[in-house]
Amino acid sequence: MKKLALASVSLLLTTLAAWADPAGTYDVKGTDLDGQSYAGTVEVVKTGDVYALLYKYNDGTEQVGSAIGDDEFLAYGYAGEQELGVGLMTAKGENWEGVWTNIGAEKMSLENWTRK
Repeated sequence: MKKLALASVSLLLTTLAAWADPAGTYDVKGTDLDGQSYAGTVEVVKTGDVYALLYKYNDGTEQVGSAIGDDEFLAYGYAGEQELGVGLMTAKGENWEGVWTNIGAEKMSLENWTRK
């Protein structure tokens, strides 16, 4: 009985850890600093000790970034054609939510990632 309980707990913890790993592809929804909604996808790829980010927005624009973190948070920087920024995401089950801002801005905004 103890072996069955231990195996069940081990399987549950392994499953939860897999959900929280930030590597994967997500649908992205957020609000620009001017209040306009945006959507697209972000691919998060583990590259050594860090993560590479590739945003592809529905309007055809792309941004790249790098992140550090673990299964609970990601702190990242990103660059697009006309902006640089930073963000902080926290795990919510298999999804992520957080805040971001552009370099030089005076406010921040929200973003959500939903695992595909």
